[in-house]
Amino acid sequence: MWEFGRYRIDELIARGGMGEVYRAYDKEHDRVVAVKLLADHFAQDDDFRRRFTREARAAARLREPHVIPIHAYGEIDGHLYLDMRLVDGEDLSNRLAGSGPPRPAAAVDIIGQVAGALDAAHAEGLVHRDVKPSNVLLDAGGFAYLIDFGIARTPAANADITGTGMPVGTVAYMAPERFTSEPTDHRVDVYSLACLLFECLTGTAPFAGGNALALMHAHVNQDPPRVTASRPDLPPAFDVVVATGMAKDPARRFPTAGALAAAARDALTHRPPTVPAPRLGRPRTTNRWWVAGVTTLVFVAVAGAAVLIWLSALRDKDGQDTSAGQTTTTTAVTTPAPAPSPDLALSVPLTTPACDGGYIVIVGSAVDPSRYGQDVQAFLDANPGSSYLHAPTTGCQSLRARRDGVDIYSVYFGPFTDRAQACARRGAMGEDAYLRRLDDTSAPGEGVSCG
Repeated sequence: MWEFGRYRIDELIARGGMGEVYRAYDKEHDRVVAVKLLADHFAQDDDFRRRFTREARAAARLREPHVIPIHAYGEIDGHLYLDMRLVDGEDLSNRLAGSGPPRPAAAVDIIGQVAGALDAAHAEGLVHRDVKPSNVLLDAGGFAYLIDFGIARTPAANADITGTGMPVGTVAYMAPERFTSEPTDHRVDVYSLACLLFECLTGTAPFAGGNALALMHAHVNQDPPRVTASRPDLPPAFDVVVATGMAKDPARRFPTAGALAAAARDALTHRPPTVPAPRLGRPRTTNRWWVAGVTTLVFVAVAGAAVLIWLSALRDKDGQDTSAGQTTTTTAVTTPAPAPSPDLALSVPLTTPACDGGYIVIVGSAVDPSRYGQDVQAFLDANPGSSYLHAPTTGCQSLRARRDGVDIYSVYFGPFTDRAQACARRGAMGEDAYLRRLDDTSAPGEGVSCG
């Protein structure tokens, strides 16, 4: 045992590339917690420290059952740390290695739980970027938590390959666009979730084996593997779900993690997939570096050493060179679906609270258009006396109206005229509830403290 600020560090729980996790006792709050201490060199990187603080703050705001709550974060004696709820469980990687793939229904259930965590994070503008079995914690009852929010990324958006390095276990789940200098968004997590679904169903990662270079090449150039090739007993609809989630072009993937999970549930019951499968094969667009024939220089760190890797020019099966100069561009034109009516015709009518400086206590939000009615009604049923709002309709600048173009519905109590009343209600609702102010001056998604 040793002392670390207000914590008594009792024992080491886990060790990884980012640091170590300890069982600890928080003397100030009289509780047992998990404390993650990041490796010392991270604290010496000013850019990383700023990003760590920013993303840890965002992760601490998440109120989703499948995200382990972050109690505190910061720096003590030159060491960056996260204070989290201690959950006794086993990570999915160990579970798969010890017991093999779970029953298909259990696999789909795990994916649904992880998707809930991702959608909540994406609604707050937070991208996990390291979704993999070892970052999914399962308790004895099968309840899943997605861990390591706020520290999964490296200091620059795409520096995880070029600068700090990635272990092979992480590269096995990375979207193709992460190997480029192009901007990335939440759809990298959708890709990784599809990889996770494949492994939960088959027991192996989509492109198993090999070194980091082989895995990178596979993600960039090879078609997604078919679940039924390893598990012919499973519905072929799972092949469509994985192919859609692992589409090379992010625009062809599921728009949200929840949409992927819903399609997996449909596949389990042999219903047709909720979205069409993407065209298999590499995209033939001139603005994508992975087009066959483009020679790309990539730096990747393997076993801690930076290795210079050339992804050499490839040729089509007929031997013809497919250089960028010979590539044709295909543009798909679609007509957007009409916007749905804001009122979902549920057990209570849609409300539009005034942006007059009052407070509301939010107990749940719906961010998957295919499940708006189902999810909002479930929150209403679980919270008698609550109301629901359509964030864009309120016009309040303090409410995050959309996430990546998708409208947000929230179930809430209030409005309350002062913060004390709102905090009293929040205290009665439990730790998953949180406050928002109704005004045009607070930043979108800015939390309100009851401390």
